[in-house]
Amino acid sequence: MNKRHETTFLKRLERVFTHGVTEVHKAEMRLWFGQERIARRVWREVSAYWADIVDEPDRQKLLVGGLEGDNWIFIWGEGNGTTATSYLQDVRYLAGEATPEGQPIAIPVEE
Repeated sequence: MNKRHETTFLKRLERVFTHGVTEVHKAEMRLWFGQERIARRVWREVSAYWADIVDEPDRQKLLVGGLEGDNWIFIWGEGNGTTATSYLQDVRYLAGEATPEGQPIAIPVEE
């Protein structure tokens, strides 16, 4: 993330924490993260920022909706179910850290 935009982004995530929802435009995400394409790497950063804010692993479900358009909504997803085809997607799923239903992906242990 571009450091000069970090405060703005964190304010949006804190709004999700305090109000339950916020709106983010796709162009803002591109600017903030310095990426033309919002892909797994960006979602991993978003997931990490959210985990720092929430600070409780079992409550870290952040959902994003509207990905097929330019205006996205971020929603605190605690207690909400998701699937691979649902309108709302778990950010951890988009980051490759969880299944579409929000279950953590087991990382194989090397012997």
